[in-house]
Amino acid sequence: MPKSRVRTGLTALDELLGGGLRPGRVTAVAARTSMGKSMLALAMARDCAFRQGRPAQVASLEMSNEGLMHRTLAAETGVLTERIRRRDLDPAERDLLRAAAEDADRNALLSFGGDGTTPTVADIGRSCDTVVGRHGHLDLLVVDYLGLMRGALQQRASGDRPDEVARVVADLHELATRLEAAVVIVEQLTRAPELRDDHRPRLTDLSNDEALLSHAETVILLHRPAYYDPQHRTGFYDRSPDPELYPADLFPRHGLPEAAVQRAELLVLHNRHGRTGTVEVGVELARARFFDSLPDPVR
Repeated sequence: MPKSRVRTGLTALDELLGGGLRPGRVTAVAARTSMGKSMLALAMARDCAFRQGRPAQVASLEMSNEGLMHRTLAAETGVLTERIRRRDLDPAERDLLRAAAEDADRNALLSFGGDGTTPTVADIGRSCDTVVGRHGHLDLLVVDYLGLMRGALQQRASGDRPDEVARVVADLHELATRLEAAVVIVEQLTRAPELRDDHRPRLTDLSNDEALLSHAETVILLHRPAYYDPQHRTGFYDRSPDPELYPADLFPRHGLPEAAVQRAELLVLHNRHGRTGTVEVGVELARARFFDSLPDPVR
């Protein structure tokens, strides 16, 4: 009997995708640097493991396992990621984090691999096989991100980067088929959106568009309008200018942190066997969370 789809944790996105991510298929999640694409992919893995009770693996080539756990605990408890990183916690927060960590450890359905290294697809496959040996199956694999992968052609003198990337994507597609797991490949966009008046991303902004569009069933582009607001990057603030919008715990600091809750758009611009469209969601970067609804205040 075929596996059921893996829900993303975002209701409107799941509806647009026909129920979620398809087992055995590749989905690309792409955005500009610091837009929140890794956080979105991790949110999908958290929902798969903690809400659906299905094994998920995150192979991060950019973040440490400790960093991934910090984001996971922040999202699950509501404690600010920056406070967890600084270990600036009150007793109640420590108790919350301890309980969440123990629950995740007992659950054992969300695992991290990669730890900032640059593995090959074969390395990731072996890590996935370990998960399969433990649980009998793997339902979701996140690879974050494509641009850091070591491919089969890396050591060749030709150094043909497009061919190398295409081979990596093809191998990840084969891995998805073998494991019958939904595979999410996180990818970076070029600087093109920053150069347009309308910063919304397009498929042509994908750094490796040909390779991804050849193998991905679905491409989801993340757009967060507040990303382009220059006020977040300038000035020194002794205190929060708006405690409801910018958490007071994060001050003093240079530049404003990301707003407590912002609007984001998930643009499904490629869907091989279904609909395309745009889904509006909420994102709270300070706690590594994505929401179906948009609580006030939002930007």
